[in-house]
Order: sequence, then C-alpha cells, then structure tokens
Amino acid sequence: MSITFEKVEHIYSPETPFAYHALKGVDLVIPKGSMTALIGHTGSGKSTLIQHINALLLPTSGSIKVEDILVTATNQLKTIKPLRKKAGLVFQFPEYQLFEETIAKDIMFGPINFGASENEALEIAKKTLKLVGLDEGYLEKSPFDLSGGQKRRVAIAGILAMDPEILILDEPTAGLDPQGAKEMLSLFKRINKHGKTVIIVSHDMNQVLEYCDDAIVMNKGRVEKYMKVEELFKEAEYLESLSIDLPLITSFIRSLNENGFQIDTSIKSIDELVDAIGGELHE
Repeated sequence: MSITFEKVEHIYSPETPFAYHALKGVDLVIPKGSMTALIGHTGSGKSTLIQHINALLLPTSGSIKVEDILVTATNQLKTIKPLRKKAGLVFQFPEYQLFEETIAKDIMFGPINFGASENEALEIAKKTLKLVGLDEGYLEKSPFDLSGGQKRRVAIAGILAMDPEILILDEPTAGLDPQGAKEMLSLFKRINKHGKTVIIVSHDMNQVLEYCDDAIVMNKGRVEKYMKVEELFKEAEYLESLSIDLPLITSFIRSLNENGFQIDTSIKSIDELVDAIGGELHE
C-alpha cells in the first residue's frame, strides 16, 4: 500500500510559549513495496513524520492516506485502529515498547488484540521470535532482563507478529553488534522482497547504501529530497552541508577518482568496486 502525505503540518504544544513546528508542508508519496531510508540530522522531523504513518500522531493540518484510511487532525480512534495493524512501528528505544511480564505475552498481545486465539498467538510468537534470531527458550523470560539488543529483537518480533503491510523502524540496529545488525537488516530486506513496505530511519549511510533502494532527506521539518540512494550519494557537497557522512565505499571511490580513476560512485559492493578498479588498471 502506498503512503501519501499532503501538505502535512505538525506543531507540538500549539498556541503555547513552547510551540514547536516539527513538520512544514510535507508532500510525499512512498510507493507500496519500497524499501526506503529516512535520513537527516537530529531534529529534522524524521521521528515526527513516521509517527504519522500509523496515527500515533495526528497532523495539525493536512492529511496522510494509507491505502483506504485517511488520517487528519479530527480522526477518532475507531477509524484509525485498523491502521495500527497495517503499519507497525518499532521505536528507537525498545524498552519503552515492552510492557508484559513475559516475552511470550508481549509478542502475543498484538495478535490477540486483533482477534487471534491464545494458541494461535503463541504459535505466531514462536515463529516471529525465531525470525529475529532468538529461540523459544526466551518465551517465558521477562523482557526487562534482556540486553538492549535483545529488547530490540523482541520489540521487532512483537510488530512482525501482527503481519503488517508496512514496517517502520527507527534506528533498528542500535544496540546490536555488527553481525547482529547484518542479520536484522537482511531480515528486513527479505520482508521487503515479500511485498512489504519497509521504512528505516538511520544515521548509518553504509546500511542505507547497501540495503535501501530510495532515500528521503529531511531538513528543518521539510522533505528536501526523495531519490534513489545511489543518486543521492553523488551529491556529496549537499550531504556534507547537512553533516551527513558518505558511505565508506562511496567516499573511497571519490578519493580514487580525485587521483585519476573514473569509477562510478553508484557502486554498492566491494566486489563491484574490485572489478571496476581491475578494469581501470587493465585499460
């Protein structure tokens, strides 16, 4: 399902001395089945924007349409509850998303809330826990006894248990070691290949280049750019102006090109780069 923002504004604490204009005239269409990175410096509006997709926040003005569900400033809970199943959001700090006394109950909560029996929900919990790299031995443990990385996996399992059409992840690899991060991002890519829309908020441009197809750049509450990641990373000066680092491989290619090579900066993998360097050396 596509996600359409039309002239979306969001003001925190409006008409008070603490008013903060977080989103400013956002027009945006995220196609169904895309794997999209949302990037920008801290305070650019990324977290505010993603919380509008499943109506955790309502717009001050404008609208968001997710399939046949329209979200505006006047929505009532009964009209947006179905959206909570369609669009699953995993926050940056998973400990705030876990609340039950056992991991099993935490993962089962969503499916039961949307009509599954306890037995059905338990089977779903076992399956999704395995998907995120934890075995069934964790089911009866308290989520509050877990490490930060394990909490993140359980929070993701709780969202996957509802089989959402849209998966939204705010810094999903925070707290994970490099191998754990790779496993998790590979999981999101597999989910995306099954037709799900995946949106990842990330500060890691290496991950953005390797795993995402498109990138949205936010700055001061506005969407400034929305384009293919390999095209975006050709705009080094623009990204530097926002204090966004280039992926390591892109930065290395730029260094090579400054020293006489002519290698395409859209290359994503080491193998491709090795082949490109070899081709240059044999010309």
